[in-house]
Amino acid sequence: QPMQKYFLWLLVGFFTLTKTSAQYNEIGFYFGGANPISDIGATYYVYPTKPAMGLIYKRNLRKQLSLRADIKWFELWDKDERATTEARKQRGFSFLNRMVEMGAGVEYDFLHFDTHDPFKLLFTPYVHTGFYFFKMDRLYFDDLTIRDQAAKYQTYPERDESWAIPFTFGVKTRLWGSRFLIGAEVSMRYTFTNNIDGSKSGKGKWFGNLNTPDWYMITGAYLTYTFGAKKCNCFEFAK
Repeated sequence: QPMQKYFLWLLVGFFTLTKTSAQYNEIGFYFGGANPISDIGATYYVYPTKPAMGLIYKRNLRKQLSLRADIKWFELWDKDERATTEARKQRGFSFLNRMVEMGAGVEYDFLHFDTHDPFKLLFTPYVHTGFYFFKMDRLYFDDLTIRDQAAKYQTYPERDESWAIPFTFGVKTRLWGSRFLIGAEVSMRYTFTNNIDGSKSGKGKWFGNLNTPDWYMITGAYLTYTFGAKKCNCFEFAK
């Protein structure tokens, strides 16, 4: 499909760039939570409702700039009972969308973060952005007059796809005397769809704010292992 082909070309470009002047690599696991910001449920920005997990890979290009790729699996769930507005509470809608996202982008460290110095205490805040391609369930509501109902799943085609732009802020540090790094981050995803919750389906009835796309949040922590050699004779990190 066209969107999948675009994402594959994005990954090809990503791994082509990593072959030039790289210093070290990171690979590890991501654990956290996810929550939607949509036309159903609460409107809190950071309020994880379902777990999220994934794999993460980074490759350093310069002192404070890295390329990053990751894949995550999670569910987006919410219900109107958790809303702060009385109209949503009375409506009583809910939804559950099974998501998988794959992304590539850049990460910028605000402070110098060179893991080749084995005895230096490292810490830095960072920002990250890029592009994510994700797959999700096709949800819909066929009767808006029924209260306390859950979004239905379309059977064919069962899955839909779209893109998202992440806006991430995090902090990271190194476990003392080791090659392991730990980090924590909050990331807001701006999507190019308005149907994560089933409110603007091609099959069902439309409702909510039809001119504003859905967002979702990924909040969590990761543990990565660093490997690779710095291109200089002063310190051989890979030994």
